[in-house]
Amino acid sequence: MNLSKRNTLLLLLSALIMLSFNSCRKFQGDVTVPAYLHLDRIELVPQSQNAPSADAGFYSAKIESVQLIAYFVGDPAETVIGVFQLPFTTPVLRHGTMEYLRVVPCVVQNGMVGTRIAYPYYQSITLTGVTLAPDSVTHIGFLDTATNLYTLNAHYFDRDRFHVVCSDFFEPTSFSSNLDSNVVTITNDPDNACTGIGYGLVTIPDTLTTKTFFFKNEFSIPNSTLYLEMDYQTDVEIDINMLGFLYSANGSATAKGVMRLKPNHGWNKIYINLSRTWSQFNYNTPIKVFFQAINTEGHEGHIKLDNVKVLYI
Repeated sequence: MNLSKRNTLLLLLSALIMLSFNSCRKFQGDVTVPAYLHLDRIELVPQSQNAPSADAGFYSAKIESVQLIAYFVGDPAETVIGVFQLPFTTPVLRHGTMEYLRVVPCVVQNGMVGTRIAYPYYQSITLTGVTLAPDSVTHIGFLDTATNLYTLNAHYFDRDRFHVVCSDFFEPTSFSSNLDSNVVTITNDPDNACTGIGYGLVTIPDTLTTKTFFFKNEFSIPNSTLYLEMDYQTDVEIDINMLGFLYSANGSATAKGVMRLKPNHGWNKIYINLSRTWSQFNYNTPIKVFFQAINTEGHEGHIKLDNVKVLYI
């Protein structure tokens, strides 16, 4: 055997030995039988004090996964157990009582499943006294008797932690809309609303291939994390855009696309990160957010909107 082949074999052998040690590390000690953690869903509810809104539509949410972070007494640091899509039952190779278990609500950003994030406006849920027993399931939520699901309640941060630029819930209690007149408020129609009894409706005639509608006001806000949340139902494509000013544009407004929404069936909740597109304007203010319906089929189209809000930290 020549020297080159011998060195290659030695490197492979070393790698296998290291892999063997690393793969066994999680079984160190006498814990070979896992305990299990279980949770079905997280429901977003108003906090008892300093709630950012009294409107029920404000708490429309789609928390589809969580990150679990545990601290065991005697450990030098927290242990990140992992990120899990709801509902889940996951094994944990530890026994005993945690000093705390932190449950971080996560959402799908921009409607892309591969971009789950810890939503910066939702508080983490800290549980104490969570006990893990061998070959036993610990439910980390309360049993909701109405749904027979183990549930945790989550909250937005307090209203002094972040800012709501504008919001539309399309309820009879809403005296005016932040969206232009192309969005018609439909009320007393609970069967078709996402929450409550109202929603916004945009109709695109079969004679139009595009229809644009804006938030009425410009937003003058500091450089920060900026999101658009909304529930929507559409049978045409919708482009989400931002309008702002570039230093290179000689004072003219420039439009940039954020993302495109595809037609869907039933109401869908989406969390749209506007910060990345806003950065292309060098965070200049004021900015506007607008929508453009794309109607290429040659027949009348409809867009329903509910629980729309723009917020920033």
